[in-house]
Amino acid sequence: MPAELHRQRRAVADLLGFCEASAAVTSLSVGCSLGRGAGDALSDVDAAIGVGTAHGAAGASRVREVEESLVRHLEDLGTVVDVLRQESLTGDFFIRRLFAQLEDRVQLDLAVIAEAEVRRGGSAPDFVPVYRTREQVEAVAFPSAHEVGEDRVHDWAFLGWRALLDTDKYLRRDSLWEAHDRLHEARQHVWALWATAHGAAYPWHGLSQVLDHDPSSLPAGIEATVAGLDAGELRRAVLACVPVLDDVSEAAARRTSARLPTAMADYVRDVLAAGRSLRP
Repeated sequence: MPAELHRQRRAVADLLGFCEASAAVTSLSVGCSLGRGAGDALSDVDAAIGVGTAHGAAGASRVREVEESLVRHLEDLGTVVDVLRQESLTGDFFIRRLFAQLEDRVQLDLAVIAEAEVRRGGSAPDFVPVYRTREQVEAVAFPSAHEVGEDRVHDWAFLGWRALLDTDKYLRRDSLWEAHDRLHEARQHVWALWATAHGAAYPWHGLSQVLDHDPSSLPAGIEATVAGLDAGELRRAVLACVPVLDDVSEAAARRTSARLPTAMADYVRDVLAAGRSLRP
């Protein structure tokens, strides 16, 4: 890490020390901007800590024990402002997530998981190993970080059109905050579809992955989809978003052979273009 990342380097070194001292920890991987070598002084430390235990619910208690020890370790350093701890069990995957805000402005965004659930290689191309024991486990097979199924492309496009229709609904109600929120939601789906069309990693993360992939390549007309809390601005932005959503949906569909929600798209396009009144 370059000199400007001395605070992040210190945090990673401390995590490494914790992992080396813990018999239950089998690996430490650091990713995102630091893993890609694109970090700066404001980058947080995104890391995965692997635990030698069964994956899923069967290994949950061991994962919790390691996460508890990690929290105590961080608090003993006396540099932690506060910690957010969360837990999720989705299907066969159990994760303890820990976000720690340090006094020196560094943020730790950590996932404590069974070793078998640690993504590597093509499924996590921006994560690099910092520590790993010789313990061998049968890893879970993850798809490539660039892979997006055709069903997901269909759903993102559908949800984008739905968000534009909702924006129109809230504009009719003169509920500008809700209209603004739904327009932003539509744009989030635009970013995910654009990331998919251009082969960016983790396209479901949307804008961040578009910018990481190529910040000079953005959907044509995307700037016109931004508006403030003004009904006229919002209406113009909604109409500007229609061709953008069309273009990115078609581009993502070409790459994935997805079936697009043409009936929904046609309906929303017609409602917005004609300013159709609500029927009694």
